Amino acid sequence: MLWNVIILNNMYMKILVPVDFTDITEKGFKYALSLPFANEIILFHAVDDIKKSKEAQQQLSNITNKYSAPAHLTVQSKVKQGAIFEIIGNVSKEVNADLVVMATHGIKGLQHFLGSHAMKLITHSKTPFIVVQQKDFSPLKKMLVPVDFTKEVKQELPAVIQYAQLFNASVLLLKQNNHDPYIQKRSDLNTGYFEDELDNAKIKYELIEQTFSLDDKYEVLTKQAAAHNADIIVTTIEPDLDVADYVIGVEEQKIVANDLQLPVLCVNIRHFTVAGDQFSVSVQQ
Repeated sequence: MLWNVIILNNMYMKILVPVDFTDITEKGFKYALSLPFANEIILFHAVDDIKKSKEAQQQLSNITNKYSAPAHLTVQSKVKQGAIFEIIGNVSKEVNADLVVMATHGIKGLQHFLGSHAMKLITHSKTPFIVVQQKDFSPLKKMLVPVDFTKEVKQELPAVIQYAQLFNASVLLLKQNNHDPYIQKRSDLNTGYFEDELDNAKIKYELIEQTFSLDDKYEVLTKQAAAHNADIIVTTIEPDLDVADYVIGVEEQKIVANDLQLPVLCVNIRHFTVAGDQFSVSVQQ
C-alpha cells in the first residue's frame, strides 16, 4: 500500500495557529484546542516591525489565558518579523508543525479578485491546513472527499486516511462522473484506488456519484455536503496559483470559503501538470 508509509505512527500532533488578533482568528485556536490528537499548539503572529514583538507576545498570552487547555496539551507562542504570506511555510517547518489551523472571514471585497487571505497562506506552506470560519463546528464524524479524474487527486489520500483514523470518522467519496469516456475511465480508476486503500485501512466509506465538471465542482460538492451532513470537506490546493487564477475564480478558493462554513482540510499537491499533457505529472523538488 503506497500511502501507508506516510501516515503518522502516533496519535498526537503539533499544531501551528496563525492569529492576527481579530475575533475570527481566535476561532482557529478554539478549533485546535478541540482536536483530540493535539498535544502542542503554537500561536503565531507576524509583525512588520521587530519593535512590536513584545506587544504581540503579550497579546498572544492574553489569548492563551482566555481558554482552558486540556491537561495533556501545551500552548506556546511565537512572534516573527515578516509578511505572514511569505514566512508561514518557513515557520511551519521551523517548529516542525504537523498541521496548521486557521480561521478566515471568507472572501470579501477585492479578495474575490486577489485571492482570500486564507488561500495566500495555504499556498505558501506544504503543511496541511484546516481552515474554519465563524460557524460553530461539530465533532468530526463525516469527511466529504471529492474524487475526480486527475492524477493529483490521489494526493488527498494520505491525509484522508490519517484524519479519518484520528477522528474515527467515516468518508463520503464524491465520485465525478462525466460524459467524456476517457475522463469517466480515469475517474473510475481513481475511485477504485480510493476504495481499495480505504478498505485496507479499515475505514468506513459511502460512495456518492454525480456528473460534474471541474468548473461546477464547488456547487456539487457543497450540495452533497449539506445533503449528507458532512462535518469537513477535503480538497487539494495548487501551490503555484497567481493573481490571474484568482481573477477567473478557482474552485479551491470557493471551497475554502464555502457558504456552508464547514471546516476544510487543504492538502497542497506536490506534483504539477506538465504543459501539453493534462494527465502527466512531475515531482516537485
